[in-house]
Amino acid sequence: MARPRTGSVYWDKKRKAWIARLDWVDGEGKKQCRKRQVENKSAGLHLVKTWIRELEERGQVYLDAEKITFAQLAEDYKEKRLIPAVYRNGKKVKGLRDWKGQRFRLQTLIEHFGKKRIRNITFTDIETYRNERLDAQVVVKKKDGTVVKKRDRSVGDVHRSLALLRAVFTYAFQKEWLIRNPFSKGEGLIAMAQEVGRERVLSTNEQRNLLEACQNKDRRHIYPLILTALDSGCRRGELLKMRWQDIDLEKGAVRVTATNAKTNRQRVIDLEPITVAELKRLASISGAMPDELVFGIRSNFTRAWRSAMKEAEITGARFHDLRATAITHWLLRGMAVPFAMNRSGHADPRMFMRYVRLCEEIQQKQREQLREWELAASLAELAANGSGAWRSPADEDLEMNELIN
Repeated sequence: MARPRTGSVYWDKKRKAWIARLDWVDGEGKKQCRKRQVENKSAGLHLVKTWIRELEERGQVYLDAEKITFAQLAEDYKEKRLIPAVYRNGKKVKGLRDWKGQRFRLQTLIEHFGKKRIRNITFTDIETYRNERLDAQVVVKKKDGTVVKKRDRSVGDVHRSLALLRAVFTYAFQKEWLIRNPFSKGEGLIAMAQEVGRERVLSTNEQRNLLEACQNKDRRHIYPLILTALDSGCRRGELLKMRWQDIDLEKGAVRVTATNAKTNRQRVIDLEPITVAELKRLASISGAMPDELVFGIRSNFTRAWRSAMKEAEITGARFHDLRATAITHWLLRGMAVPFAMNRSGHADPRMFMRYVRLCEEIQQKQREQLREWELAASLAELAANGSGAWRSPADEDLEMNELIN
């Protein structure tokens, strides 16, 4: 453990300035020294006392981190945390799947906070950054630099950047470079309620129109992908990484491996006969080698997706909405919530319910179920008989008012 000395403040004739100095021996027996130019002797004595207190209470690591900038912190965080995912026995043990995307977000944070020392970044600084990001528009450009369009930046996009920034400061706190995370000094920077929730779910007719639009020869390659998405509720990445060794055509089931699953847990999903038949057709064409990709899509299929959506006259929907559509229609067909959660790979009921969207079909079914309330039917029958054996509380209040008046 470090053994601090009293320290000293002296006048440096060459610099013509007051110098505060502290000497100590660290835990490995090595001599350490810290010096800094100060305004006067009084300020120097105060600084020496601060150094001694920090050394005794928080250790040398905290003292050495005094001058670390956000850029230095971010670089250390990137090398330690923002690395490709590493798996052991099918389980992710370190790293991230989206490490490239997070590095891209981190660069934006470095451009704003990079030169600042991490101990000087306050809650107000972060709040200012948040407001500036919300006000800044997203500019979409072509490769030649031509501006295609401008749009407002979404609250969700800003929140993802703030979540990364919070993680970076948490990392600094864990390394004992900070006393506390600046996010802990206030609230409201990341408010999920402010995000615009996705409410789009495709009706049965829209699903049918979309699949019909994919019968075109230029879009036929995405037909099995979309059909499987609507049946299994799998995520886009899970489907594109799926290999034939994950498909059991005899049992009519698909396996999402833990390596490809967002939740890092394997799950098996039974498929409808129409989906199994389509996969068998696809297998007969491709050869279905165990290690080959099922859908054979190695690049972006945005153009085919957009043209299919346009032909089907469907607006305001993304590919990920197919997952919400599948989950919503499972419940519409009477599937129990626990089974649906297991099928979709959700462990948190709150996250699962974010994918359940009240389309018109579900609302209509709910209205029909409400009409089937047996008690209401029996009371209506009782009232129709005119027996007078049952009176509602409203009838009793009306009768009492008439007696009083």
